[in-house]
Amino acid sequence: MVIKLYISSESANKTIKKKQQTILDRLTTRGVPFDVIDICSDVEAKKFMQEKCALKTGKTPLPPQVFSDEEYCGDFEKFEEYQEDNNLDVFFKLAPETITSKAEICVTTVTNGVDAEAEKTDEEKEVNVEKAETPEKAKVVEEDHEKEDAEEPAEKIEETSEEAADTKEEPVPTESA
Repeated sequence: MVIKLYISSESANKTIKKKQQTILDRLTTRGVPFDVIDICSDVEAKKFMQEKCALKTGKTPLPPQVFSDEEYCGDFEKFEEYQEDNNLDVFFKLAPETITSKAEICVTTVTNGVDAEAEKTDEEKEVNVEKAETPEKAKVVEEDHEKEDAEEPAEKIEETSEEAADTKEEPVPTESA
């Protein structure tokens, strides 16, 4: 697989020359094998570049344009995007593109017919979503809530009996003269 960089050696536009040189420097620095194709001296190469780029972008291409063999990689702006993301190997088709996706799971617990989620603030709801990143964690979070609900009455009974013990009236000694 060889990278092909389509350039214009006779361009008077300094911006185009700078863009071409930037890509050339990056390819050289990375040690990527590449061919430079000058569209000013090769009419067939210019037609190929224009046809392939127009199919992908829908606009008339200006150099520099990058191909991996015959597959269009992109123009300088696309090159910059991938460079900023530190993904030039993907841009040059030297590595497969990785795709990541996120999924959110929201667990709603209903206790005694009351939707506990509806009574929570937005911050509390976000914390629950963060805790339940996977179905397995969602199950654990849900089980934890069930355990807390089951333990709650026992704690209240203990508190009530302690309060009763504290409030027992002891006979107050009276002074007898």
